[in-house]
Amino acid sequence: MDENFHKLIRLADTISMREMDRHAIEDLGIPGVVLMENAARSVADWLVENKLKNEPDSRIVICCGKGNNGGDGFAIARLLANRGYDIYVVDAGDAKKGDARKNQLLWEQFGESTSFPDANATRRIEEADVLIDAIFGIGMEQSIEGAYREWIEIFNSNKTALRVAVDIPSGVSTDESQIFGVAARCQHTITFQTGKSGCFQYPGVLYSGQVHIADISIPEYWPEIIPVKEAETEFYGNKQNPFTYLLTAEFVNDLIPVRLPDAHKGSSGHLLTVCGSSGMGGAASLASLGALKSGAGLVSACVPNELLDHLPGQAPEIMTVSPHNAPEYFSEEHADFVEQLASVHNAVVLGCGLGVHSQTAKFVQHLTKLLHATLLIDADGLNNLDEESLQERIGSTIITPHPRELSRLCGKSVTEIQENRIATVRRLSQEWNVVLLLKGAHTLIGSPDGKIYINPTGNSALATAGSGDVLSGFIGGFLAQGMSPLHATLTGAYLHGLAAECFTQKTNSNYMVASDLFEGLILARNKIKN
Repeated sequence: MDENFHKLIRLADTISMREMDRHAIEDLGIPGVVLMENAARSVADWLVENKLKNEPDSRIVICCGKGNNGGDGFAIARLLANRGYDIYVVDAGDAKKGDARKNQLLWEQFGESTSFPDANATRRIEEADVLIDAIFGIGMEQSIEGAYREWIEIFNSNKTALRVAVDIPSGVSTDESQIFGVAARCQHTITFQTGKSGCFQYPGVLYSGQVHIADISIPEYWPEIIPVKEAETEFYGNKQNPFTYLLTAEFVNDLIPVRLPDAHKGSSGHLLTVCGSSGMGGAASLASLGALKSGAGLVSACVPNELLDHLPGQAPEIMTVSPHNAPEYFSEEHADFVEQLASVHNAVVLGCGLGVHSQTAKFVQHLTKLLHATLLIDADGLNNLDEESLQERIGSTIITPHPRELSRLCGKSVTEIQENRIATVRRLSQEWNVVLLLKGAHTLIGSPDGKIYINPTGNSALATAGSGDVLSGFIGGFLAQGMSPLHATLTGAYLHGLAAECFTQKTNSNYMVASDLFEGLILARNKIKN
């Protein structure tokens, strides 16, 4: 792991979080009720500091399920009641057992509660100034129906209340962020000990609001191997290092190459872009210029003959080269030419604007197997690629598909991929031995060792033609400067998203064109330095 890994935010899924709980309770002897009390106190303290201190007369309703999440809720109610606040509990009946039941019985000595469904319960929820969701918690993996569905819908209907989730919004998958029919839509989530993966992927992020990670005194425990049930082997891949991380500005800032005072263009790397076809010169230009903007000293664009003079006219800093007899697009006969050309470059970006032709497909497949240089494959490079060629590849590889491109490559439907983004990326990055960047909100990056990284930056302004070409250029530029495939991908993805955020903030607009990302990149790099 990187020396600065501690600057990442490590996220937990259901299995790893339960294993940490088990270690604290069984191996170390920390009573579960103590952990529950710590969790409750962290929520109570947050509410007082951020709401109740200034609005002490707020009507607070805490919705408590039958499990440990409900136990947290009962403890929160007691702690707030002790401080003199107006508390009412809506519960799901008797808590199942253990610490949850203990805290429910304690609450009965302090205040009122009503089980849902009940007319009084509905009225209390509708009139509340603060609503606390402690219904389900982590591990929810089934559709919510019946009274529970009605309960959550009434919870969501109160648009004026401050809605806060305990650990994770009820109805949001801890692992993959799916919504199980309905979910509590909250403005804030107070999660315990570590972030939960489901809060940082769509659509779960829409229900989580701002996530606050509270230390509840579970000792740090991240075993390299976690026992995995047979049914869960696809999720965990090879069962090693099943961890997910959230990228941070601090982590990325440490990765960005620093130019020495005596640097020259040759020492800053030379990238080869193999891009473009008839009518698609813009993609080649954006990718090549993106590499220069991210710091590559030199960029050569290998393009069909038709585009040989097109790119320098758009960006004179880009050098161009073209194989003989490639008037409009590349074909298999040009692979050897490109392979020889690549041998004197630090890395290769392949695919932006190549077009989809039978001959181009043969070119991409042949070149993928032939090249030893570090290779990033994007866009039409992926559309012309087959899984066999990818698996036969020898050199280091980055692929940057959107869900439809990945669907064609791996044979899974877009729906299957989107519902299992983390599991899919984890498995395929290991199986194909590639760094796999799956586009979307929020972008996922998988490494061949099974680790997953979530990029929190970006916005809807990135949904514009050419944005992906710029991303490929950013990553390629970092590759040329000597960064590892993983670090280049993490850095490029984070800055690409942050560039969009910075530019739209500056212009007060939700829209931009891809080339605006170059200005945004300057703003982004300045921002993470501060």
